Amino acid sequence: YKMTKFPPFIRLITYDPKRDPTKLKVRVPISRRKKLIKGMIAEFLGTMFLIFFVCGSVMTALYPANGDKAAVIFLIATIQGLALAALIWSIAGISGCNLNPAITVANLFSGCIGFLNALGYIAAQVAGAIAGAGIIKACIPWPYQQSLGNVMLGPHVSTGHGFLFEMVATAFLCMIVLGTSIFNTWDLKITRIAPFAIGMALFVGVAIAWPFTGGCLNPVRSLGPSIVGGNWHSHWIYWLGPITGAIIAAFVFRVLLRERFDVIDNPSYIAPDLTKLKASRT
Repeated sequence: YKMTKFPPFIRLITYDPKRDPTKLKVRVPISRRKKLIKGMIAEFLGTMFLIFFVCGSVMTALYPANGDKAAVIFLIATIQGLALAALIWSIAGISGCNLNPAITVANLFSGCIGFLNALGYIAAQVAGAIAGAGIIKACIPWPYQQSLGNVMLGPHVSTGHGFLFEMVATAFLCMIVLGTSIFNTWDLKITRIAPFAIGMALFVGVAIAWPFTGGCLNPVRSLGPSIVGGNWHSHWIYWLGPITGAIIAAFVFRVLLRERFDVIDNPSYIAPDLTKLKASRT
């Protein structure tokens, strides 16, 4: 089906190749450079939306005066967990949906992504976090911004306690990511529900850590609001703690729990003829 009077991105009638027995959909190969650029764009947009909803969850939950503390924690953790799960389902096929330098470090040390990919993803996450914090600041009137929902240590919580809390909670989150989506090679059923499991891991991590550390579990979750809002309270904890937990989780999976496998050529694979496709694109 070919249109001659309209641009190629506009169709008068929807064309579904699945209903055409004479056609077969094939994935057009792209270079690693283009794939990295697409992954960085996905990481930027995903992190931007994540920080928007994460910071917004805190300001929304604290909006009513004298609100029930248990309800506040439950609302904050629920919004953050559901937002992360939805974003993973959306862009996991493009970049793996890290949205977190700690997750990227865990993937790097477990051998799942390359060093340049990790650097590009972290740079995109930092930019996305700043953009997300700036957008939520523009959306919320200044009396209700409350430091843009940034994290901080609770009363009587020392820096050592905060570091340990963030390290353990992030290690748990990274283990769920590695176990359900990265090192889950054979059971595809688990992979389909991995976003829900990862969202629940963030939910329980934020729910238990929020009264003590704010439940960061993500360095750029603190960096974005800190740059936009100017609150740098014990900021180093929210980088060193999650990164340390990510390295521990990567070590546990790569050295102790990883199932060994090898990659060989598929003897039944027949390369599709893409010459006609390339000619139509040029």
